[in-house]
Parts: sequence; C-alpha cells; structure tokens
Amino acid sequence: MTTEILVQQVRDELGVIDDRSEQFVATLKKVLQRADEASKLHPSEEKFVSQNMSMEAYRSLPRPERRHYQSDAEKLNQRWIEKQFKNLNANWMIVLDGAVVKHGSTLGDYPPERDIRQLQQKTGKCPFVFFSKFLLAIEEYPTSWHRTKESTDFYPALAVNILGRNSLFETEADLDTGAVECYGDLELLLDNGVINLDSDDLEHHSSHLSKSFVYFAKEVLIELVDATNTSHQCRTTIICVDNWRDSPFIAINPMRTVLVGRRVLLDLHPHLILDFDARCTEVEFKKVMS
Repeated sequence: MTTEILVQQVRDELGVIDDRSEQFVATLKKVLQRADEASKLHPSEEKFVSQNMSMEAYRSLPRPERRHYQSDAEKLNQRWIEKQFKNLNANWMIVLDGAVVKHGSTLGDYPPERDIRQLQQKTGKCPFVFFSKFLLAIEEYPTSWHRTKESTDFYPALAVNILGRNSLFETEADLDTGAVECYGDLELLLDNGVINLDSDDLEHHSSHLSKSFVYFAKEVLIELVDATNTSHQCRTTIICVDNWRDSPFIAINPMRTVLVGRRVLLDLHPHLILDFDARCTEVEFKKVMS
C-alpha cells in the first residue's frame, strides 16, 4: 500500500486531516515497514540490524510506541547486544548507526542528560540505549526490620534526600543489597520537581517479578545523613518507574517509594556494603551507620 493510499484511508476514517497529521502517517508507515522487514530476520550476532530514526520521527510517536522503539531493537539484536556487553565489560551502551558510541559498567557512569541531548542534536537521530539484565537485577528476599506486607519479612530503611536542579524531595528509601542500582516513583519525582520529561526523553521497557514496567533513566543527586549528622552524597542516574503504584516494585513493600541498591549504597557510604549483612539486626545496622 502506498503512502498516498494510506493517507487517503485515514482521511476517509477521520475526515479532514492537516499536513502534520499526514506527515505523521507517512513517518509511521516507514517505521512499521522497517520493523516488518527487521522482524523477518533472525536475531543477529554479527551485525546490528535496527535503524536509528530521526528525532523528529521519534517525537511524533505516541508514548506507547516510543518504548517499542527500544524494546523491539533489543529483541532483534539480542545476541549482538550481549556480545558487546561481554567484550566491552559494560552494563549499558548507546548505539548509533550500528556502532557503540558510549558505554559504561554502572549507572554512575551514565552520561548526564545534557550529553544525551547534545548527541541527539549533533546527529539528528534517536540513539538506542540498552541496559544489561545484571544492571536491572533485583533479588527480593527477607532482610532486617522494616516490616512489609509479609508478617515475617522486613527491610532496612533510611531517610534520604533526592535533589534535582531546583528541588529537594525527602523520602524513606528501602536499602537492598539484592539490587544494583536505584529505582524511584516517576510520578512522585515529577510532582516534587526533582526531574522533568519532554519529547526527547528515551522510554524503556523491562520486567521484574514477571511483571513488565516502563521507565526513564534520569540523573539526580542522592543524599544520606548518618547518625553523626554527616551528609553523604552521590550523583547518579536512577531508574524512574512509570505507574509505580501498579508496578512490581511495591509487591514486597506497598509503602515503598524508592529502592536503593548496593552500588549506590557503596557510593553513599563506603563502609556500608562491607559491613552490612541483609539479615543483621536493627541495632547492628544503626551501629554500622554511625
């Protein structure tokens, strides 16, 4: 079916459509054609088969389609991606025109938003960003004393501050050495002015506890104040989870707003990971934090 016929069919269904709508239909047709052609290929180990779309085309996509831009490319290039992670000793990477242009081992190395924007503006293309399964891994298990919905299950928790450019959000975070990175409630962080979203942001899709979730990677400053009133801070990228109240991250603890993993814990308090056992008592944990 030609673009002209497709546009006419949309016009017949909706009535009069403007030039921008016609451009969107034409762009969407091209995207779907590329996806259809790529879906006929077997996942490639030697070559990256997906094509970067223009930022203009990405911005014109409805939000549900944006997450598929990343997830479809990940499925089609799964073996290639895993090979790159292994060869580069990386857990995240940015791909443009079939080549890895940036990579790192933790979200502590992830580029700040301004660098992503500069890359988008310089190339005019929407990059693919892939995160490894290890980076997103969370092992939920009983810890110490912060009660969850299970009568025998507890989590250690401490007050932390999450700072954006102009705002500070005070909350209580679950501390979990079974997680690597930091996860937070997207809506809560938006409502408190810590982060913001626009049409250039890259939308991702993953799963936890066999339940899917959508997220954005955003840079923030996390602060922990210990028992001696000493401030410990680290600047990092956190996983901001959409629709948090219906996400798998509150399955264990319905009151959870933020989950802080072992890499961020180590950056915040160098001695914490070395001394902290997930099944220690509250007294032992407070002694570590002092």
